[in-house]
Amino acid sequence: MSSKKTKGKQRIKIKKIEKDEDRLVALSKRRNGIYTKLSELAILCGAHFAFLGYSASGKPYTFGSPSFQAVVERFLNGEASSSSSSSLQRSFFDAHHKAKIQELCELYNSLVDKAREEEAEEMKAAASVEPLPEDAWWKVDPMAVTDEEERKQLLEKFEGLYEKLCDEVDVRNQRGDAAAEN
Repeated sequence: MSSKKTKGKQRIKIKKIEKDEDRLVALSKRRNGIYTKLSELAILCGAHFAFLGYSASGKPYTFGSPSFQAVVERFLNGEASSSSSSSLQRSFFDAHHKAKIQELCELYNSLVDKAREEEAEEMKAAASVEPLPEDAWWKVDPMAVTDEEERKQLLEKFEGLYEKLCDEVDVRNQRGDAAAEN
């Protein structure tokens, strides 16, 4: 007879989980379990449920049957019985859509504000750049320079420009990586 390789389902002592990562995993699994049980109960009994919880970081989690918003509105309005009138359902539907539209408007406004800030920064940077003379040194053909000393100076300027460009590319790439993480 072979022995068991795992301990199987074990009863755990109920206390705060010390590791943050383990706590997040437990919250995720148990939250989904609660959602499942509430959904089953709503189907079996025809009851309406609203569940609201906050994670340790303050992120809200909601579940509702038929919807969280509908159950909360019914509770806040003091309605004791279930009204299946189309006007009530329409008001729940409208409230949900208004909330969603408000959320999208806030997102749009924040994106517009961010774009304006970036545009202002670009304008500021562009204003700080001095206009270039028509006979800029990098437009000079190195083969046309006959003086050896001038050619060396031109080469040093090109190398300096190359280093500055590489540094600027690195800085912009780091900014892009930091923005992508946020």
